[in-house]
Amino acid sequence: MVDIRGEWDNSIQKFCLIADIVTYVVGVAEKEPSDFLVEQGLLVGTSEYFSKSHVLKREYQDETEPFGWMQDGVFELFEEEGRLYRWRTEEDLVEAAGKLP
Repeated sequence: MVDIRGEWDNSIQKFCLIADIVTYVVGVAEKEPSDFLVEQGLLVGTSEYFSKSHVLKREYQDETEPFGWMQDGVFELFEEEGRLYRWRTEEDLVEAAGKLP
């Protein structure tokens, strides 16, 4: 969302505007620098967004549950649809992104 310049801050309205016009929505889930809990809710909140979304979820070796139960439920929905991709390193992230349509 940062790539869209102008007076916009990274708000829900900006996210929805972008999600409305793109072919695919790709979320990258990391614990730090910040997760995207609000956006995840929007992705599963409408069938239009959900049907065109993919999630790249970072896996952490030192933490068994880095994300909350609410996010884990969203990850499960994407996994059931075959649109959840796991990664640990930047190389894994690039490889996972290469599997996207």
